[in-house]
Amino acid sequence: MGVRIIPLGGLGEVGMNAMLIEEDGRRVLVDCGVMFPNDQVLGVEVAIPDLSYVREAGGVDAVLVTHGHEDHIGGLPSLLREFPVPVYGTRFTLRLVRERLVEHGIDVPLREVEPQQHFTAGPFRAEPLRVTHSIPDACGYAIETGEGILIHTGDYKIDLTPVAGERLDLGRFAEYGRAGVTALLSDSTNSERDGWSVSETAVAEGFTRRFREAKGRILVALFASNVHRVQGVLDIAAQLGRKVVLAGRSLATNTRIAEEIGILVVPPGVIVDDATAAALPRERLIVLASGAQGEPNSALARMAMGDHRLRVDPGDTVIFSSRAIPGNEIAVSQLANRLAKRGAVVLDRGLDPIHASGHAQAEEQKVLLDAVRPEHFVPIHGEYRMLLAHARTALRMGVPAGGVFVVEDGDSLVIEDGRMRLGEAVKSGRVWLDARGGLDVSELVLREREQISDQGLVMVLVVADRKTGEILRGPEILGRGVAHFEEGGLLYGAALGSARDALAALSPAARTLAPALEDALSRGVRRVFRREASRRPAVLPLAVLL
Repeated sequence: MGVRIIPLGGLGEVGMNAMLIEEDGRRVLVDCGVMFPNDQVLGVEVAIPDLSYVREAGGVDAVLVTHGHEDHIGGLPSLLREFPVPVYGTRFTLRLVRERLVEHGIDVPLREVEPQQHFTAGPFRAEPLRVTHSIPDACGYAIETGEGILIHTGDYKIDLTPVAGERLDLGRFAEYGRAGVTALLSDSTNSERDGWSVSETAVAEGFTRRFREAKGRILVALFASNVHRVQGVLDIAAQLGRKVVLAGRSLATNTRIAEEIGILVVPPGVIVDDATAAALPRERLIVLASGAQGEPNSALARMAMGDHRLRVDPGDTVIFSSRAIPGNEIAVSQLANRLAKRGAVVLDRGLDPIHASGHAQAEEQKVLLDAVRPEHFVPIHGEYRMLLAHARTALRMGVPAGGVFVVEDGDSLVIEDGRMRLGEAVKSGRVWLDARGGLDVSELVLREREQISDQGLVMVLVVADRKTGEILRGPEILGRGVAHFEEGGLLYGAALGSARDALAALSPAARTLAPALEDALSRGVRRVFRREASRRPAVLPLAVLL
């Protein structure tokens, strides 16, 4: 049935990227990432794509990874634990993948690939295409199928002056365009922004001026994976005679890996440990910290709370060298306010650029569309409005209206005889993982947590004789987090009376059954809250039979 393209994550949200490509009953997955929850999703750490369709279809042959960001590789342990297939990616990307899999005790073949070198994965022949992003060794893929070439860009930008010389290989994209590209699947994260993204080189220049002006410690909050920016900070520190301490496990890990494979060059003596950093004069220290998204357990968050070996003192400068991921704006703002209360000068924007996005803006997207000139275009990676904006850009660049498809997770696209159409939707969604155990958290559990956090919990207990149904104790009621529900109050008394009435209405035989008792208790208490208070706290009934 031709070629099917099925997004399982990343289309309709920022994060959790996963794109399935299927032909002749075989399939590969491009990326398998996570998405981090907002404050409204309680007690979970990350969401991963629902892989039900992969399971029902019989698995995958391989995974192609575009780069090492968590929203592209974070879901691999869950996938590979069930489907231990080869993973293809560039050198730095696979080192990050290996670290993640070792943590989970997973061993699968990791096969390194390089731009402009073809390889076979599952039923497809593919070629990595070098792109520029905010992490080293990022790539897209040209995938040869029975219906022609598909190009998946991964995350990209067009930076003409990257700090490491890794320019997007526009010439190779154009060669494919001249040969004919059936479909372009392209990053949409910054599609609503006109113009060009800021070059990483400009950020290094902005840092130099800010660092020269700073009087106390300098704290730079950034993504742990942004190795190029880490390199820039280390180089400037060496020039200014400052030392650098790394605060955050992921930052230290990524820096170590990048140095080991030669992507990062650490000036001699610049990086120091925590003990040395604590003893240095404030004006000689730069702290590189993870936690730029306001993560509550990050190094920067603990510094803001005074719960870290490294302090934030009045006069220190904190630079947020990142943009808040959609949904994290409140957490980032709260973190900045806590740092400001400690007397720090907080910078998150200004005349000098202190952050550069790794995603193409509208003019860069036009350049790539002009080079590739695809027959069909599918915007990927972004919230729905971002996908729409990218689709409008594609139409302006001459892609026929019938060849532009804006789809979301679970939709499918079918290519047959050179034409693309919508196919049958598949099951998709999010699987939430518990913050401690890594176990799946159902939607029912999340709704219950939300209900408890919003309107409180009422527990009601009764003890009955298992043979006669005689009530031996209770009902007793205990409320937690429920407004105006104090013992002896009107609402408390009404709930207690309603629970008694519900028990009295049961036959003696029914009172010997725990489910019948608990159902009666629940109905009695809920009835009062609906009638008297127009509220719906969570009700937990408990019947004990002796």
